Amino acid sequence: MIKFLVGFLLGILGVLVIQERSEAADLKVVDSTGLIRGVRVVRDSSRVTVSLVDPKGARGECVAANVDGIASERREPITSKGECVFNGLAAGTWQVTVTGGARWRVRIDE
Repeated sequence: MIKFLVGFLLGILGVLVIQERSEAADLKVVDSTGLIRGVRVVRDSSRVTVSLVDPKGARGECVAANVDGIASERREPITSKGECVFNGLAAGTWQVTVTGGARWRVRIDE
C-alpha cells in the first residue's frame, strides 16, 4: 500500500512539473551574429518590437527567422517610426535581421 501511495504521489508531482514547464518558455531574440538582444519568459506568444537606432529615412523590412525550425519566417515592414512589430511571436529563439544592416534594439511584451 505504501509503495502504491508513493508511486501515485510521484506521478502527480511529475504531471505538475510538466504542466508548470509547459506554461512558460523563453522567447529569445538574437542578431545575425548570434548575440542575444533580448530574452523574456512568455506563456504562449508575445509582441516583439524592433526599433531602429537611427530611423531617419529607414525603408525595407525586418525578418525574424525561427532558429529552432519550429515556426515559419516572419517579415514585417519598417514603419515611419522606424519600428517593426511582430505580433504573436511564439516562444523559442528568433534571429532578427534588418534591411541595410541598421543598428536596432528590441522590446518584448507579453
